[in-house]
Amino acid sequence: MEQTVNLTKKEYEYLMHFLLKEREDLRSKIKHSNATDSIKICLDEDTAFEIRELASDEVVLHFDENYEPTETGWILEHFIDKFYFNEE
Repeated sequence: MEQTVNLTKKEYEYLMHFLLKEREDLRSKIKHSNATDSIKICLDEDTAFEIRELASDEVVLHFDENYEPTETGWILEHFIDKFYFNEE
């Protein structure tokens, strides 16, 4: 079952050009449409799970000396939240 996720343009750019840069298998499964200030993407639960796993692995590398997330860290934390589909 496909779900829709709203991303900021910055989040979308990071997702497609950095996190999934070498994962054409996942990028090809994502459909997107532009809105005025965001981008809506549609993807299945398995793809969302893979993105959460990649973001979880990467986020630990993006904290500053005070253990606060950097800008990239915040984006990755948002991915972990946004790509969690509650099965209700």
